[in-house]
Amino acid sequence: MAAQPPLTRHRRRTFTPRHRTRALMRDRDGAAAILNRFRPMVDEAIGRLLSGRPDLLLYQMVRYHLGLEGSRATDQGGKRVRAAMCLLSCEAVGGGAETAAPAAAAVELMHSFTLLHDDIADGDDIRRGRPTVWRKWGVGQAVTAGDALFALANIAAAQLEAEPETVRSVLAELNEATLAVCEGQQLDISYEGRADITVADYLRMVERKTAALFAAACSIGAQIAGSPAPRRASLAEFGREVGLGFQIQDDVLGIWGDPAEMGKPVGSDLRRNKRSLPVVYALNASGGEQLAARLGAGVRSDREAAEVAALIERLGARSFCERMVGERLARGIAALEKAEPEASAADDMSTLASFLMERSR
Repeated sequence: MAAQPPLTRHRRRTFTPRHRTRALMRDRDGAAAILNRFRPMVDEAIGRLLSGRPDLLLYQMVRYHLGLEGSRATDQGGKRVRAAMCLLSCEAVGGGAETAAPAAAAVELMHSFTLLHDDIADGDDIRRGRPTVWRKWGVGQAVTAGDALFALANIAAAQLEAEPETVRSVLAELNEATLAVCEGQQLDISYEGRADITVADYLRMVERKTAALFAAACSIGAQIAGSPAPRRASLAEFGREVGLGFQIQDDVLGIWGDPAEMGKPVGSDLRRNKRSLPVVYALNASGGEQLAARLGAGVRSDREAAEVAALIERLGARSFCERMVGERLARGIAALEKAEPEASAADDMSTLASFLMERSR
C-alpha cells in the first residue's frame, strides 16, 4: 500500500490563547461529529444484546449505567470513545466499520463494567452528573450489574461474523486487556496514601488501568479488517499513547477542572489521597514534604482541596502534566503514521486524539 501523507495537522500546538481556544473548539466539534457517527452503530449492537431479556432490575441498572433508558441514548452513558477507536482502526486499514460493530460494543461494555466496579471501589457517588449505580441501588446490586456487563461484553465479541480463529483471538485480546485494567485498578488502590510512589510507578499503573483497553480497541478493530501484525501493532501503540495522555489529562481535570463541566465533584482524588500524576510529581519535587504534610492531615472541604490544588500547581505539577500530554500526543500521532492508515480515518483518529488529550471535561 502506498504511504499516506504525513499527519501534521494535529501536532502539539503553540498558539496564542485565542488561537488555542479556536483550535480546541474545532477539535471538540470534529470529535463530536466522529463520535456521533459511530454511536448509533454501537448502541444498536448493545440494544440487540439486551432485547428480549427479562424485565428485571438487573437490566434496568445496566441500561441506566450505559445511558440507554427506554429508547433514548444520552451522554450520561458516556461518549463511546473506545468503541469509536475500534471502528476507526478497522476503517484505517481498509475494513468496514459495520463488520467490527459487535467488537466495538464488546469494548464499550467491558469498559462500562470496569467503571461500574471502579465507582464502588472508590466510593464515588456521582458519574456524569447523576448518582452512580451503587449509590442508587446499593453495592450488592451494583456488583451484580457489573458482572452482567462483563458477560454481555463476551457475548457481543462472540457474535462477530468472522473466522473462528479471529473470534477467539478477539475474545482473548479483550479479556487480556480487561485483566490489565484490573491489575491497574489494584495498583491504584494500593498506592493511596503512599509516599514512595514515583512517576515511573504511576505510568506502569495507568498503562494497565487506562491505556490497555485503548490499545486493545485499536488492535481488535484492525484485526477484524484482516490487517497484518505490524500495522496492528502500530495502531495498538497509537491507542496506548492516547490512553496514557487521556488519563493524565483526566488527572489534571480531577484537580483543576470545572465541576459543572465534569459532571462530578473535583477534588475527590485529593480527599482520598490518591496518587494521580500531579500529586506524584509534586510529592517528588523540591518542597514536596509540605504537600505530604497537607495530604497526611486530610483534605475535607472544597476550600482545603482548592488550597492543596494551588500548592500542587506551585510545585510545577500542572505544567509537567501538560508537557506529558503533549509528548503522548506526538508519540501517538507518530505511531499512527507508521501504520500507514487510510487518509480519512487517519484524520478522524488524529482529531479524536487531540480532543481527548486537550479536553476540558
